[in-house]
Amino acid sequence: MTVKMITVWYKYDDKGTEAKLNHIEDGWVNGEYPKPIDPSYTNQEAWEKSDWERKYAYLDEQNKVLSVPPANWIK
Repeated sequence: MTVKMITVWYKYDDKGTEAKLNHIEDGWVNGEYPKPIDPSYTNQEAWEKSDWERKYAYLDEQNKVLSVPPANWIK
């Protein structure tokens, strides 16, 4: 099974109680907020002002997000 590293970006609602998934980004990103996918998306410039959380995860071949990579044990 092939997996790739991703960064899962999310932020909490105004009440600070419920996390809202925003999107995933290829690779493990060290930034403080997600970068706009394309410069033409001007509404994404405001992302810098929000409080973002990120988690590193893996995406498998069926586009399922995994918290740890699967292990293939060798006997």
